[in-house]
Amino acid sequence: MAVDRGSLADGLFAIVEDSSDLDVLPERLCRACLAALPVDGVGLSLMGGNYVGERALLGASDSTGARLEELQFNLGEGPCASAFADGQPVLVPDLGDGDAKGRWPMFIHEAETTRARALFAFPLQIGAISIGAMDCYRTRPGPLHEVTEALVVAEAVTLALLHAQAHGGGRGLADMAVGHHAAVHQATGMVSVQLDISIEEAFVRLRAYAYRHDRSLDEVGADVVARRLRFTDVPQ
Repeated sequence: MAVDRGSLADGLFAIVEDSSDLDVLPERLCRACLAALPVDGVGLSLMGGNYVGERALLGASDSTGARLEELQFNLGEGPCASAFADGQPVLVPDLGDGDAKGRWPMFIHEAETTRARALFAFPLQIGAISIGAMDCYRTRPGPLHEVTEALVVAEAVTLALLHAQAHGGGRGLADMAVGHHAAVHQATGMVSVQLDISIEEAFVRLRAYAYRHDRSLDEVGADVVARRLRFTDVPQ
């Protein structure tokens, strides 16, 4: 298949211009990506910005895509994070492969409980500007032959998101992303004050507690915000 770069960019920009509600924009962009590529689902995450853990879910085309992004947010590892860090595609044609398990052991263990059997991650970047990553999953193992086309899609999404940020009426991409993890964002600040530690260390403590107790960061964050959990009472 071939992706028409101009038509795709025009289509994504039209979605941006037509979205009066920025909260639904990421999901609409994900669905447009899904229509352009031979995959079963798409997720978008922002990284390196002013939000908790320097990573946050932006949107997904379905519940499986959202779950894959959530797992990488909770665990701090996965193909999406690696694609952003390396600035190049990370292709995992079989999530059950030994190399994948060795590289991201916690993520792969949890991802195998989803419908996804292959995962392909692409950085969202234009030149030196890098804002996150796009995950594409399939429900069956096998390589993605349309890597060039996926890179074109990722570039178009990056341009569309930057355009949305520039015309967001004061709301930036970080604001949209933090909305998915508002309790975690607030809880990180509370834990930082409780333990007199940095925001970064407070987030690490939250993540470690969530993993140790087999809970999501959002659940732990909600408990902290509701004052059902104080980290001064947690053995260090």
